[in-house]
Amino acid sequence: MGRWLAPLVGVVGLLALVAGIVWTELDDVAMGGVAVVGSGVVLLVVAGGLAAVVEGLTRRRSPLPRR
Repeated sequence: MGRWLAPLVGVVGLLALVAGIVWTELDDVAMGGVAVVGSGVVLLVVAGGLAAVVEGLTRRRSPLPRR
């Protein structure tokens, strides 16, 4: 599950970040896009952390030491 979840969260985070930036640029009065940008950044951080955890848990370690 983790192999596809991290990229999916990352893509959603990037889309939210871009949509929030565009929304903020187009709607100067409301500034509602700032919250969308913040959630996009949070999703990108979560995706990075999730990818690191999954990689750490699933990486196979060689039983023989390297020379």
